[in-house]
Amino acid sequence: MEMPCIQCGDCAAACPRELHPQRLLRALLAQRPGEALAYGLLDCDQCGRCDLACPSRIELRARFLTAAHEAHARSRLLAQAAAARARFEARELRLQREAAERRSREASATPAATSGDAVAAAIARAQARRRPPAEPK
Repeated sequence: MEMPCIQCGDCAAACPRELHPQRLLRALLAQRPGEALAYGLLDCDQCGRCDLACPSRIELRARFLTAAHEAHARSRLLAQAAAARARFEARELRLQREAAERRSREASATPAATSGDAVAAAIARAQARRRPPAEPK
């Protein structure tokens, strides 16, 4: 049966990585995963020596393993969110660039299309296509 941590330090003495498991446990119980990461949660190699040394019979290894999995999942989600934001921003820039190019094309094409000479030339071409070919003599 698990009892409260008495801060004896036996788990810290048994840890081959010198991680101070009682600090990690205190941070995890207070729901401060950032603090646990700062104390070296991901450096834990899950050997289980702290479990064996703990007189309170706290399952430290299992808690650290669960917290490490959650930290990895959180970092994956953050990476996915950053990638999605980058894709969104790139798309927005592309759409803005294409809209600006379209506006500049329309602005440069508009005066030529409305000038009388261009309209008369287009009408002449259309009429030339409608006429039947001249018969050979």
